[in-house]
Amino acid sequence: MLTELRDRLVRLAADYGEIHVENWSTTRIVYANQSVDSVSTSRTSSGNVRVLSNGGWGFASFNEPDFGRYLLAAQENASLVGRRRGGEVTGIRKLGTPVTDTIVTSCEIQPSAWSLEQKNDLARRYNELLQHPRIASTRVTYMDWQVEKLFANTEGSMIRQVKTFAGVAFGGMARDGTNVQQAFESVGQYGGMELVTGHEERVEAAKKRALDLLDAKKLESGSYRVLLDPNLAGVFIHEAFGHLSEADFLHENPKMQEVMVLGRRFGPDFLNVIDDGSIPGLAGYTPYDDEGVPARRNWLIREGRLTGRLHSRETAGVMREELTGNARAVGAGYQPIVRMTNTFIDRGSKSFEELLSTIDDGVYAIDYLGGMTNLEMFTFSAGHAYRVRNGKICELLRDVVLSGNVFTTLGDIAAVGDDLEHFGGLGGCGKAGQGGLPVSTGSPHIVVNDVLIGGV
Repeated sequence: MLTELRDRLVRLAADYGEIHVENWSTTRIVYANQSVDSVSTSRTSSGNVRVLSNGGWGFASFNEPDFGRYLLAAQENASLVGRRRGGEVTGIRKLGTPVTDTIVTSCEIQPSAWSLEQKNDLARRYNELLQHPRIASTRVTYMDWQVEKLFANTEGSMIRQVKTFAGVAFGGMARDGTNVQQAFESVGQYGGMELVTGHEERVEAAKKRALDLLDAKKLESGSYRVLLDPNLAGVFIHEAFGHLSEADFLHENPKMQEVMVLGRRFGPDFLNVIDDGSIPGLAGYTPYDDEGVPARRNWLIREGRLTGRLHSRETAGVMREELTGNARAVGAGYQPIVRMTNTFIDRGSKSFEELLSTIDDGVYAIDYLGGMTNLEMFTFSAGHAYRVRNGKICELLRDVVLSGNVFTTLGDIAAVGDDLEHFGGLGGCGKAGQGGLPVSTGSPHIVVNDVLIGGV
């Protein structure tokens, strides 16, 4: 099929063209409170054609194997917005060398080796462990999927990727009158059933944390020296900084172009931020993006200075920068846009004990419940936190909300730990109507000065 797709494209009268074909197999099981909420399995096949002709893009998606018809449709669509119709002229950066490759992600236990009944029993068992008189509601979501992705383009590339993903999310909401507290965890990345089994202790810990938070203290609002755990620090760098590094956002925002100038200092010399889709297994593993560009390690911040950003073929062409392998779509019904993959703060040199010893009166903020960003401003809710006094972890805190300016906060990073961790899970990243794209976030523990925390 790849050879047929390539041969059809080579004969295409266009500046550039590509075809995607995807075959999906998915299982999803959800438990809510004390019963099963939904069980579903599905198999789908779909694809799309993108054509760049006379400076305009044309796009057509399909779920039937009549590729020639949709090639013509995409080409016609491109002509409607191209140079000859007075539209904006679009150029791209080409890879230059055709790619022929097959990528198959490895897993110890294929999800297909388990019956639907076995998967349901796993979700049910986790849900039963969450039950408690003071737990008002519980939720467990199990999901696995396998996708075969076929790609060919007018450069002569032919790429086949077979990717298997498995994950589970679980948690509960505890209630004592009007006091409501919650604790949730999510695990998921490329691999098989080995990723979703054996989490009984984590389920019990999540239940206990929700219950303990009912009796936790609130923190007086103010500015604190804060130790962020790898999960929360990773979410911070993804949401507050990573999206600002996506070149389609920058290309359309002159104000941020003035801020995100390559070479500008944003943090201390020991701060390094990376996006790397080439790391096998992680949820953002993208050996080839949806434009056939190979993944690579992209240094966004190196030794405290802005050194790169993330690109599609189009944004790399417009901004005259290198391809980075970050054009991604959630499925064949969507056009690829600039997206992160595995984004993280790289490891530093300090041990956890060394970081903790630098805090005389502060906060240790752990995990992530939610938040929002607005350009460079952010607000994040920690899953839970502890007061730190004289380098010692003290009482549990609840309802800890951190806010600030991302550039100020990057400059206020006082130390970076040596305990880098990556986090995937179910859900994923959302942008431009394409939600649920698998990504991973990561970081070591980091210490940040003068973080504004809301409280009582």
